[in-house]
Amino acid sequence: MRLHKLKELLEVKGLKCAIITSPASIFYLTGYDYITTDIGNFVALVYCDGIATLIVPLLELYRAQDKVKEIDLVAYSTTLEGEKIIKGSLKDAILNFIKENKIGLDIQNTSSIFYNYFSKFEIIDLSKDISIMRSVKDQEELELIKRAGDITTAAMKIAQDKLTNSEISEKYLAGIIDMTMRTEGAEDYAFPSIVAFAENSAFPHHIPSDKVIKEGQNAVVDIGARYEKYCFDSTRTFLKGENTEIKKIYEIVLQAQLEAIDKVKEGVKASEVDLAARRVIEKAGYGKYFIHSTGHGVGIEVHEYPSISPNSDAELKENMVITIEPGIYLKNKFGIRIEDTVIVTKRKPIVLETTFKYL
Repeated sequence: MRLHKLKELLEVKGLKCAIITSPASIFYLTGYDYITTDIGNFVALVYCDGIATLIVPLLELYRAQDKVKEIDLVAYSTTLEGEKIIKGSLKDAILNFIKENKIGLDIQNTSSIFYNYFSKFEIIDLSKDISIMRSVKDQEELELIKRAGDITTAAMKIAQDKLTNSEISEKYLAGIIDMTMRTEGAEDYAFPSIVAFAENSAFPHHIPSDKVIKEGQNAVVDIGARYEKYCFDSTRTFLKGENTEIKKIYEIVLQAQLEAIDKVKEGVKASEVDLAARRVIEKAGYGKYFIHSTGHGVGIEVHEYPSISPNSDAELKENMVITIEPGIYLKNKFGIRIEDTVIVTKRKPIVLETTFKYL
């Protein structure tokens, strides 16, 4: 557990009490994982006066008891009460533990309804502080991300082979990718797998269709496994046969990615990494076709702090895990994206590649 980090944060902020409702942050701090359930903001971690209490609905009590051993645990129920069971809603349960007028809250990851429950308190927003806390990974986290990367690599290699040697639809290839990640040990996918052929690849978040790839067309494959709650993210653009224009744009995107990766190290501003990629694409005359940021943090969630974007105020720190993923998207023609997950170090970054990225 990493509750000591929350304790240190509250000391810096001059707070005695905090309520955490983000599934990812609760897992990060306690090891209790309800990330893939639909419970939403119906679980809370209350930390007041140095005591942490995890509050769960009664239907989650047994699983929470199995997962959490070192902190207080209570359940709430609208119909039952008893030892360690509070009758009422989550709000009612939380109010049993708050003795202060000023509380810390992760507002960015709190529903508006839940936020309004506590409007009578003086609320201090801890959103950015918790995001920064989670952005620097410990060795255990790095190993889990690497394992998720190994699983993603296996799926990406299968995708490359299928695209090279067979006629296949976007949906069918996405299914093979997902099956491969599961059979290789993934508990889930970091996000729905993106497989986009030809003109569909100009849509960065395309949903796989029945389209079949043909000679001279490209395929953008953007996938990531989730392993023991940690995510990975990788994109490759493959070319079936020959196409001079696609190769030309691909080389521009690849150069942009390589220059951005070369910028990555501790102490560098995230905006400078984004600028390194953007300059290459703008110089080639395709600046208006690079329509998203250069990357993002990766961890328990596939999109975490820091954003690798023009307006980011983040400074890279050792053991942050980020993506570098420039792209060019030409509507009604094709899109190109190349993405690697990388670990920030004091010097040269560690690039967790999935497959060879030269056409």
